[in-house]
Amino acid sequence: MSLHHYVAGIDFGTTNSAVSVSDGGAPRMVQITQNNDTIPSALFFDDTDGGIYIGNEANNKYREPFSSGRFMRSLKRVLGTPTMVSGTQIKGRHIRYADIIGFFIRHLKEKLDTSVNQSVTDVVMGRPVHFRDNDSSGDIAAQNQLEQIAHNVGFKNVAFQYEPIAAAFAHESQLRSEHLALVIDIGGGTSDFTVIRLGASLMNKTDRSNDILSNTGIRIGGNDFDHAFAINKFMPEYGLGSMYRSGDKILPVPNSPYIDLATWSSVNRVYTPAVWNLMRGVQIGAQEPDKISRLMDILQNNLGHTNLDYVESAKIKLSVHDEISQCFDFLSDCPIITTGISEFIEAIKNDVEKIKTSMNECINLAHVHPTDISLIILTGGSTQIPYVYDTVKNIFPHAVISDSNKMASVGLGLAYDAMRRFIK
Repeated sequence: MSLHHYVAGIDFGTTNSAVSVSDGGAPRMVQITQNNDTIPSALFFDDTDGGIYIGNEANNKYREPFSSGRFMRSLKRVLGTPTMVSGTQIKGRHIRYADIIGFFIRHLKEKLDTSVNQSVTDVVMGRPVHFRDNDSSGDIAAQNQLEQIAHNVGFKNVAFQYEPIAAAFAHESQLRSEHLALVIDIGGGTSDFTVIRLGASLMNKTDRSNDILSNTGIRIGGNDFDHAFAINKFMPEYGLGSMYRSGDKILPVPNSPYIDLATWSSVNRVYTPAVWNLMRGVQIGAQEPDKISRLMDILQNNLGHTNLDYVESAKIKLSVHDEISQCFDFLSDCPIITTGISEFIEAIKNDVEKIKTSMNECINLAHVHPTDISLIILTGGSTQIPYVYDTVKNIFPHAVISDSNKMASVGLGLAYDAMRRFIK
């Protein structure tokens, strides 16, 4: 049986990931799970059975009553950082983050290979414009680390493409006329922008460098919105900003545990004896002991990711409701926390302003005016937030906005790019 020459695209995302494949025809998404072509970028190392669970299975295992293990999410944000080199402890042994991320990328490759019944060796991997802001060495290290991981799991030829450019390539096949487009990709970990000329007549060009006018990016995304929302609205319910007595002094409660608990990639840092002992001392002299008791609940039962799940759920619900009330029933006293859209907007306003600055920089670098942009391509889950969408619409009131296939466009575009690179 002769083998086809298949090529692939892998969109390894901070929150979700996707895989696409092509043998020279129109790319298609790989069904990673039943009826779903995206997968949560999450792992759970189970202390009970020693298993490594990935994606939705990791989420489900973590949420099981009495589960015991290490839940990990937002691993993409570790690339290029000192943490990537130092590694971490899991089940009492030291493990490298390259191996942890490798478990996840290997899972994607296995699903890819199974979908075409052969080993695929050529891949284009998506990358943000900047893995690390204002850190060129860290940025280079991040791509090199991800490339080595891809080789380790069985890919021979590995190339990279900026994620917003990949999203542009995916939309290009649907265009009937030429456009000057701005791609806005706001994912879990980064916001990336590209000004690019698109059109059906340009699709088959081998070299698209003259069509790509500018790229910018910033390390702010949906996870940062969760962080800001948690710090502003939810962590005060656990004692952030309150006071405690230590001897004859009245001191503010230390904020470092709250900062880690509000950050997807840092939650596991709080599950240490040092943090427990610090906050146990705070609890003894707390002026608002009920709130500190909620924090101790989270620390004792490893509920940090569960708490962020509820914060993220509130963010999503506020896309369609002006006000919501949630019972945080994973805590012993089951507090009901009410929040509104105005509080959410206030929490993320500074981050959105930084995103706007990076987007305007992209327009300026392309030497075009906002009125020259005829097409806006939105991709990434965070573009669904009404405040973000309205911000874009106000800057480009006359441009057509395309927001179809938000979650898969980067993955599809990477396969289009892989066809150009690897299929002759």
